[in-house]
Order: sequence, then structure tokens, then C-alpha cells
Amino acid sequence: MAKLITIMIDGISADLFERHRKFMPNLDWLAEKGTQIEGVSPEMCGTSMPGRASIINGTPPSEHGIYGNKIFDETEGVFRWANPDDYRTPSLTHYATKQGLDVVNLGYGMVRPEDCSVYYGPWWVDEMIVRGRDQNPTPSDKSWINASGIVDPEGRLQALKDKGLFRDVIIPADEDPEYMLQRGMLADQQFFDIVAAFASSEKQPDLMIAEVGVTDYYMHKFGTDHLMTDLSFRVADAQVGALIKHMEKAGVLDDYNFLVLADHGHAAMQKGMYVDNLLDEDVEWSSEGGVLLVAPKDQAQADTVISKMTENGIELWNNDHYPEHLRDKLLTFVVPEGSDISFENAKNGNTDLFGTSKYKSNHGMRPGRWDDFRFCIFSGPDVAKKKLPVAETINIAPTMAKLLGVETPWDAQSLDIF
Repeated sequence: MAKLITIMIDGISADLFERHRKFMPNLDWLAEKGTQIEGVSPEMCGTSMPGRASIINGTPPSEHGIYGNKIFDETEGVFRWANPDDYRTPSLTHYATKQGLDVVNLGYGMVRPEDCSVYYGPWWVDEMIVRGRDQNPTPSDKSWINASGIVDPEGRLQALKDKGLFRDVIIPADEDPEYMLQRGMLADQQFFDIVAAFASSEKQPDLMIAEVGVTDYYMHKFGTDHLMTDLSFRVADAQVGALIKHMEKAGVLDDYNFLVLADHGHAAMQKGMYVDNLLDEDVEWSSEGGVLLVAPKDQAQADTVISKMTENGIELWNNDHYPEHLRDKLLTFVVPEGSDISFENAKNGNTDLFGTSKYKSNHGMRPGRWDDFRFCIFSGPDVAKKKLPVAETINIAPTMAKLLGVETPWDAQSLDIF
């Protein structure tokens, strides 16, 4: 049984992959020789943290607890960034490590450092999570600070670095900040260099997890159909290709299966609804793109919020995606069907209710949009050549577990990729 390399490429929907695959020869090659899923369903909040969490957890967000980029902190009474310590059910990395497998995380968000033999945190944590967005820091930020570091008790990373097999990954955020996209692209590549080095080492990890994070940034900034976005897709494909070539040259390509997929999709959502210009200042809310989460203080405030939102065409949604104890405490709203609205804060003192979004493209769409179904490829010596119809996210982690021979307590079944 071969080992497994999992690569998440941020934000690429099944539709975007099909539109770009003729310019992505390495991913196309993996898809042609392995099992391609027509599309993988998004979470209710099709955003980054729920997507990353559900890839490695065989339970839905209502059970594992990562139901949004921001979740409601009942102690602090605010929505704050979800972090790896917020899991309510253990992930695959936990079960794999407990059963003696060698697990290495290289830049993938939403993995707990203590669930790995070697852990290297995401390059984007400091800038985008702690400093960039949590204007009012919460105690939970410490979890992300911990998850942005390196855990390498046996010095395996340093040994590879001493051999000249990779350079430093994390480039300080205050160093040429205008080049954030380029710095992110370089960081993604250097994590792949480490994957290649580990795969070719004497002690090959059983499971390695990495991600390409910068594609999402390009889509936010330029939109899904811009040439610069096309560049980011091509670079991501080239990074996968370089990894394959390194492993092939070292004679270890057949030692590993591959899982390559996205955490969510992307689509033009170029109209912003400025929530802070509608709701009272004391209303706690969190934007998940075209999904809005609200924590009313009491029933009177809940009634007021519902009235204001529905009067402006916004639909009250069900709360099935929350853990059960939160379902009577939170509200969920979605944009009208067919709209291109995302929920946001007003910009530069704008007092209008609607205006231009700060993003050219966004995620977190109203449930049911095909743009939010993600591409997914399994490929390698233990994977059959076939195509499968649309799959549920909940089936991805059990499939990874089956490839690795890891026992899990999940009810969800693996996909038929064998």
C-alpha cells in the first residue's frame, strides 16, 4: 500500500478546473491516470476554514464545529477566526498519528500541530489572520500564533535544509508588503520543495499535507477570468509538476498516491451589501461571502434583524450547519437566488446599503450554486482510472483513511476509487 500526499489548491471549483485544464497539463495528467470526481459539494459556508477542516474530517461542520471562517465564541460574545483547536471531533491526522503513522503537515491550515510528527504552519497566518483581520484580538488568536510555527522534535526539517534541499518558506509580512502575492507564490513553491525532499528522504512520511494558497488571493483581486488569475493557476500546476518530476527523478513517484482538490469554489460576487449600514452597531455578525451569520443578543434584536434583512430581499436560512447547541442562538441569512451580492463592511465612510464589493470574485455562495463545487482528483498506484459523479465532502477523509489503512469511527463511507 502506497503512502499519500494531499494537496489543496485554494478556491478552484470543478468548473474552473475544466475551463483551465488544457493549460494545466500536470493536473490533467493526474486526472487522466486516476479517479476524477465530477465535483465535491461545498459546506453550507463554502469558505476557507470549513473547507480545509472538512477535507480531513469525516464529520460535517455541525459535528466538527468549523462551520465558518469565523465561529461564535460564546465566552467572548463575538465572532472570531476558527482555528485548529476548535475541532469538536478529531481529524484524520489525529487518528493517523495515534495509530503510528508518520504525519507531516507543510503549510496546510486547520491541522493541529500536536497531530503531526513534523509541522510547518501556513505562511499566511500572521498577516491575514492575526494582524490583518482581527481588529479586536481574542484569546483564541494564540492558537493561530501557535499554529503558525514549526514543530520538529527530531530535527528532520533542519537536516533537509542543511542538505540544501529547501530555503526558508516564511517571508516576513513587513518585508516588501506590496509583493504579498509574489511572496505567497514563492512560499507555496518552497513548501512543495520540502514535500519533494521528504518524499525522497530515507524516512518517508506516510501522509503529507500541503496547500497552494495564493490562487484564492489572485481570484479575489483580479476575478476568475483575468489573465493574472490564469497565471496563478498555471503556476500552481507547475508546482505540482515540479513535485512529480522531483519524485520521478528520485525513483519514489510510485511510493505515493495523490489527492489534489480545492477547499471551495469562486465566482463573481461584485456587489457588496454593507451590513454595518443596516444593522445596529451592537449586533454581532460575520460575513461568509454570500452567507451572513448573526448572533442576536435577545429575541427582540433577532426580530429586528430578521425584519431588516428580509425587507431588503435577504433570505433567512436554516441552522442545520451549526452544532446543535448553537442553533437557537444564531441566525443565518443568504443572498437572493441568482444574485452576485456578498456581505461586507462599508468602505471609506460610505453610508449606502449597496455598492461595489471589495473583491472581484468571492466564495461563500448561496447553497446550490455549481460554482461552489470543488475539483477533486485521486491518483497513484492504488487508485483506479475512472470518473465518479458528484461526491459529498464528508466522503473525502474516509477515502484518505482507507488509502492509508487508518481506522476511524466515522459513519461516512469512502469513495469507490479502487
